[in-house]
Amino acid sequence: MLGQSELNVYIIGDNLTPRQRERIRAQVETALRSLPDWSFGVLRRRLQELGAASLPLIVEPQAGDQPGPQALGLGHIEGRPAARLLPRIRGDGIDWRQDRRYLVAKAVAYLAAPSPSDSDFWARWSHAVATDGLGEKARASGEHWAGASDLDFLIEMFAAYALNPDHDRWAELPSVRAFLDEWRQAGG
Repeated sequence: MLGQSELNVYIIGDNLTPRQRERIRAQVETALRSLPDWSFGVLRRRLQELGAASLPLIVEPQAGDQPGPQALGLGHIEGRPAARLLPRIRGDGIDWRQDRRYLVAKAVAYLAAPSPSDSDFWARWSHAVATDGLGEKARASGEHWAGASDLDFLIEMFAAYALNPDHDRWAELPSVRAFLDEWRQAGG
């Protein structure tokens, strides 16, 4: 559907009007265009490891009155990673519940993350997280980080780095930044 061959973007929902469907498509496409080329490079590397041509990014709009704060669902379809965006539809409005650029960047991060069996990658990432005290900093910012995994931190940091690599706060996370720089370079 969209210009990134690494992703199969599906917009599902029988009750969507053509106008809503087009607005969602345009907003996802704009969010994808906001990502740097290197983010698709690391995604291509993951696709090569999986022996796949592309991975699914599913957009499944929810009725505006449906409960639940979840904006992003992550999992697997047929043994491959898949991400699901869950915006709320309210009339003609689309509420992504987060900055949609970050939401899409998090989805790409999840899809690009190496498998748990890549022990070298995850050991180096875990070391960077521990060295910079990222877990403690995250937990101090909110309870929702209490049970966060290394994958959770990778997804969040990838999105922040992809969209704002020059932010002053990276100085507080030099090991995390160096790791992300290295991953970016490895992805081409």
